Amino acid sequence: MNRAGKKQRERARKQRRAERKAAGVPAAKASVAAPVLGAAAVKIDPALSWHIARTLPRMGERALKALKEAQVDWYQPRTSEVVVRRGRRVVRSTPLLMRTVFIGVRDVDHLAQARSQPGVSEIVSHPEPESGPEGNIASLVMRPARLDPDDLQRLADRLAEAEIVQPTGISVGQSVLVREGPFASFPGIVDDILPNDRIRVCVSLFGRMSPIVLDIAQVAGI
Repeated sequence: MNRAGKKQRERARKQRRAERKAAGVPAAKASVAAPVLGAAAVKIDPALSWHIARTLPRMGERALKALKEAQVDWYQPRTSEVVVRRGRRVVRSTPLLMRTVFIGVRDVDHLAQARSQPGVSEIVSHPEPESGPEGNIASLVMRPARLDPDDLQRLADRLAEAEIVQPTGISVGQSVLVREGPFASFPGIVDDILPNDRIRVCVSLFGRMSPIVLDIAQVAGI
């Protein structure tokens, strides 16, 4: 067999391997490190008292770790964007609300413990009238603002639905070029944008369109 025939057979084998792999593409994995936008739905425990905590500058990750060690439930909405680092497209996840995290505690003592954790600067409070004997001059005291768990759950659900990355130039129906992986250099069409920074792309394999699931950073708009 001549050299051209060998190259053609090698290309055919690569295409068959790519097609088999496409048929077995695993589903996107939900984040286990933290409840992030676009991941599996966040569960807000209605039995807990939910409040808003503010973290110190550049100490957000330390505060979250300390809250977890103190057995404080927390929820921090995050957003994702595609950026280029050293010529490589990667997905970067950042907090949606700067220096802000929703925390769930058991009681007043647990809230005080959360407030004292490293990296936590304050618990957001609001003024309330102070109760006292009748006839006293009314005054206001600052008390930790408490969130309705049902409202917070609805917020988390809406954010989880909305926080699917929509990179500039890539949308459903958009023509794209696969940049990395076994399908590198394959052209395709975006069929759907999925949670967890994933998209479903239809590429042409052996004359027919086959759907594959890729990271958003693995494709570029044409």
